[in-house]
Order: sequence, then C-alpha cells, then structure tokens
Amino acid sequence: MDGRSLPANANPDIALSRALRELREEAGLTQEEVANRAGLHYTSLRDIESGRADPMWGTVRRLAAALEVEAIEVIRLADEIRAE
Repeated sequence: MDGRSLPANANPDIALSRALRELREEAGLTQEEVANRAGLHYTSLRDIESGRADPMWGTVRRLAAALEVEAIEVIRLADEIRAE
C-alpha cells in the first residue's frame, strides 16, 4: 500500500511523505538523485516517501536542501496536504 492510498489527515507522517515526494517530482529528480544529494541511500528515501519510515528532523532538513527548498516549505506543503 502506498502513501497515496491513505487519507493524508489519517497520519501526519503520510502528509510529510507525500510532500517530499511531490517536491521531488516537481524538481524532476529521481529518488536516487535526491538521496545522493542528501547523503542517504535511495532505499531510505523510498521508505520515507512510502510512509514506511519516519524521518528525523535532520533528515528532513537534508532532503529539503537536496531539493533546493527551505525545510519550512516541506512542512507547509505537508500541512496543506493534511488539510485536504
């Protein structure tokens, strides 16, 4: 089951997962590209984006930097997704 099949407001982590995935897709980057930029293994990003892993704050900040956005933008998008 992927994160898109669950309502975003059912779990805040799903909203964060969806936000990270949406930002990555908007940037036209693969999971591997973003993971490399953030110093992660691509399977870690895969697990985060699917909602199977909860990223620590430091990881969110590194992923935001890899996506060339501020971490607050990731949080704002996750909040918007939760409100859907």
